[in-house]
Amino acid sequence: MVSRASVRWIVVLAVTVLVAACANPSTVPGPDASSDTNATMITWTDGKPAIQITCGMPGGCLNRALAMCKGGYTTLNMENMPTRGDASVVRGRGTVVVRCSA
Repeated sequence: MVSRASVRWIVVLAVTVLVAACANPSTVPGPDASSDTNATMITWTDGKPAIQITCGMPGGCLNRALAMCKGGYTTLNMENMPTRGDASVVRGRGTVVVRCSA
């Protein structure tokens, strides 16, 4: 039988891991559930690398760009960006292309 104290510690540990996993956007390419984004590395029209981020919720692309670039970045292109209160199912996902500042 599992004691109440053991169950309590398991629940506390599970919640702690969940909060830590969802707290900050991912700093590597790929999908990120906490910010509802997906980031991919692309080659921009000038032949230099850039990061393309798609997002479904307001602030998602901004938070992911800040996380991946560790702060500063330059926006190269922005399309269909979500705003608070809009209908994303009608509008579709937003896309931004950024390049990290040196």
